[in-house]
Amino acid sequence: MYCGNCVEECPTGALSFRSEFELRRAGTWDESAQTGTTTVCAYCGVGCNLTLHIQDNEIVEVTSPHDNPVTHGNLCIKGRFGYQHVQNRG
Repeated sequence: MYCGNCVEECPTGALSFRSEFELRRAGTWDESAQTGTTTVCAYCGVGCNLTLHIQDNEIVEVTSPHDNPVTHGNLCIKGRFGYQHVQNRG
């Protein structure tokens, strides 16, 4: 199973999220244009904090704060990649 924590912990940046890879390949990845929104994961009762990284009204990455006492930056597969099922209703 692929939870994505290896991407979060990679010290060299050699691993990236698929969305980041595809946007970089297209030349449209712009970290300075991204905003971050903190929310609580709704998949279970643990209450993990999620930071949604948003670019052009699309969620492009999900992380968790490293100083969070529950997750310490780690997330399960649903928390890290469940954003792909979120619909933009804006």
